[in-house]
Amino acid sequence: MNLILKKAASMLLAGACLFTLHAPGASAAEQPQPEWTQYSLIAHAMGGIDGVDYTNSLEAFKENYAKGQRVFEADFSLTEDGQLAARHDWLPYLAAKFQQDIPEEKLDAPLTMAEFKSYPILRKYTPLSMEDVAYLLKLYPDVYLVTDTKETDPKIVQQQFTLIRDAVNKVDPKIVDRIVPELYSPSMIAQVRSIIPFPNYIYSLYLSELEPEEITEYVKTHGIRVVAMPTERATPEFIAALKEAGAVAYVHSLNEPNEVKDYLDMGVNGVYTDFLTYSDIGLAPAPTASSEPGEVRQASYTATAAAAASAAQEPLEEEEAVDGNVLDTFIEMISEIFIPVEPSDLQP
Repeated sequence: MNLILKKAASMLLAGACLFTLHAPGASAAEQPQPEWTQYSLIAHAMGGIDGVDYTNSLEAFKENYAKGQRVFEADFSLTEDGQLAARHDWLPYLAAKFQQDIPEEKLDAPLTMAEFKSYPILRKYTPLSMEDVAYLLKLYPDVYLVTDTKETDPKIVQQQFTLIRDAVNKVDPKIVDRIVPELYSPSMIAQVRSIIPFPNYIYSLYLSELEPEEITEYVKTHGIRVVAMPTERATPEFIAALKEAGAVAYVHSLNEPNEVKDYLDMGVNGVYTDFLTYSDIGLAPAPTASSEPGEVRQASYTATAAAAASAAQEPLEEEEAVDGNVLDTFIEMISEIFIPVEPSDLQP
């Protein structure tokens, strides 16, 4: 009984912390900006590789990490067997773009996870599952992940973010501090908060029909601190209004240095990019950024997020606890998710 009471008290305390952080009516201007927003660049779809975008591949991640990127966006789509693949979509154009010989009858529909993993991208790059990406976050503790799940249907949102929660819970609950989901509407923000208490997220406007004034008011009254938008929605007036309301803005996706500089001059905090690096646009990375893997950057609200995550997530089963040798844990994990690479390939 004492154990039950202690768990209940912990859940109430975590809920109180989470409510304080995210309560409607809390002004974004009164909250510090998330630590990850020190970075001006977000590597779109893990960043481009060999002049090709949208691969969401392991090799794209590693190459762009080596170039100084620390915030990576990845696309996620549900597979036929209900798992989460780092894939922009299942349309035929992408199989052609990636030179994947997927049978015609399987085009234009989700693959199973095993099928998805069996088709290397451009015949040499490694497709990733959500679990793989979570493990990369564990191996690279100075990296942040922005998720683009693209769906707004509540049933699909529930399925996607339950899978993300379970991947986080399986690999290491602490990595929740460094996952920044793109959420597309006020109702989606509320729903996702009930599934997993992310301390950071982005209100992304590319699926929103709300007017700038409505968005600014929502940002001001609900403590939103980061907004992302297509270039056509970014105006000096809108960016200034968001900043006054306490939110910074990111624009997507840009690959011309001069264009990036124009938007930075307009007042945006940063941009999504496929190919640009900090040196390309004449910027230094955030002062605390590391060029070497393994140096930990502290995320905002770490203590609060850890308490909330322990209350909201299902506990790990004893046999799934991430203890002991990291490499042994990864070998066990890949036997379940069919990743077609050697464990050492994921290491820094």
